[in-house]
Amino acid sequence: MGAALFVTFSVLLAVFVFLALGALLEQTGPTRVGGYFGLAAAAGAWYTSASGVLSTTFGRVVLPTGPR
Repeated sequence: MGAALFVTFSVLLAVFVFLALGALLEQTGPTRVGGYFGLAAAAGAWYTSASGVLSTTFGRVVLPTGPR
């Protein structure tokens, strides 16, 4: 799950950066972009979690998450 977690947390970093920029600049553009990145981070977290659960359940890799 190394690559999937790396991508998920990298996108989450972008979420925090854009949300902080939106708050500091008092503009809605960066905040909106941060929200979209947040949705992508949630999808990545869901995929990574589902991969771990399905791999444990079936005893094999069902959803690939990249090299460790």
